Amino acid sequence: MQKKSIYKYASEAGLPAGLYLTLMSACMLLSIKVPALPVLILPLGIGFPILLWSLMKKISREEPAYNKFSSLWLGGIYTVIFGTMICMFLSALYIVLVEPSFVHLYVNNALIAVESSPLAGEYEASIEMMRKAIDAHVLPSGLEFLTTLAWFTCFCGSILSLFLALLMSRSGKKVTREFPA
Repeated sequence: MQKKSIYKYASEAGLPAGLYLTLMSACMLLSIKVPALPVLILPLGIGFPILLWSLMKKISREEPAYNKFSSLWLGGIYTVIFGTMICMFLSALYIVLVEPSFVHLYVNNALIAVESSPLAGEYEASIEMMRKAIDAHVLPSGLEFLTTLAWFTCFCGSILSLFLALLMSRSGKKVTREFPA
């Protein structure tokens, strides 16, 4: 009999995943105040599969019945969903309480960076399009932006979980051979 359901294991694993995703989100959200922070997003993004692998591995170690592809994949998907929920809640608090005009400021900072670059002439059409979007007030709100990121994170997390579950279920199978006496 199983100690816990896969959903319980995934919800417990969702806390460290959520805090990790929140760290990645903070690098983006705080980039308006600390422009060098987005540099950390790539190494953190590379580290996330390692974290998810270890969380999924812990589930399979604690409950050997979940050492199957379908269970591991489901556990990974729900771990990412629960982690994304934590991340988006904390990020939404920041957007609503501290920086409600985040998207507008972020796009303005991007425009300033592109315009001050030596290659600005090559991006005139893009710069003009972004200026028109700002002037027409068609940029998404901060919460719309976060919702899009949440859907994207869940989608990428499910694909990542698929590959990790496949690797884990393949590496967990031992081949035994019977030799005639």
